[in-house]
Amino acid sequence: MDNDKFSGSLITPSVQDNIKIISFAAEPYPDGRRVLVRLLLSSFLEGPNATINLSNEENQELATVNIVSIFSPENEITLHIPGNKKLPGDYKIDVEVFYTEEEEIEQEGKKRLSFKQSLVDSASTSFSIQ
Repeated sequence: MDNDKFSGSLITPSVQDNIKIISFAAEPYPDGRRVLVRLLLSSFLEGPNATINLSNEENQELATVNIVSIFSPENEITLHIPGNKKLPGDYKIDVEVFYTEEEEIEQEGKKRLSFKQSLVDSASTSFSIQ
């Protein structure tokens, strides 16, 4: 694996605080049961995490995907609309991009590990299935 993936490139990788969602889009497949989600991030040195949620017009969560340590700034994910959900309809997809940091905390004399999420960016997009 090439650890210096940005050598020879004009792209300057961002530190955690500067990562941005460049584009976020959803496109239903012709079958009406799958949705192609495209997520483009600014370049980064350390891969962030992401959570993508698909919900219907009643704001019911239909699908969720969690991505740990995103490898590439360009991502495509297919989400599936459950077969028991009615079509057609309006849908919304939300994404949150974040880093997770471990913290050791002491509680009642015992040390335990806690995880803190640091949100770096978020976005939403909507689409309809006819």
